[in-house]
Amino acid sequence: MANEWKKVEMSPVWNRKDEKDNFILKNGDSIEGIFMGADTNVGPNKSNLYSVKTDKGALSIWGSTVLDIRLKNVEMGEEVKIIYLGLADSEKVKGRQYHNYDVFHRDVDDTVKEEETSVGDPGPTEN
Repeated sequence: MANEWKKVEMSPVWNRKDEKDNFILKNGDSIEGIFMGADTNVGPNKSNLYSVKTDKGALSIWGSTVLDIRLKNVEMGEEVKIIYLGLADSEKVKGRQYHNYDVFHRDVDDTVKEEETSVGDPGPTEN
């Protein structure tokens, strides 16, 4: 049986706002999964667009200053958890607020790594 063609489509996006520009994330909202990397200079604002493989499928996340800084040391293939913390007051600019996030990462469990990388890779051999 031949492999079926699958249409390539953009992953759903973890949006901060709805189509009417109303803010929809709530404090404590989170996503977690396998960090799949980032595309840079995307869209008219030249933003980063991060990809996370969750248990419900791939999800894209638009970058922000906070997310860009916190995700820069996360390696592709690591588990990542992003928690929205709400608006925070800027210490540098009085009267200004920003969207704050906690970002956690860890190595993937070895059994998960084997499942993710086992396609056509026999792994190391002992001599």
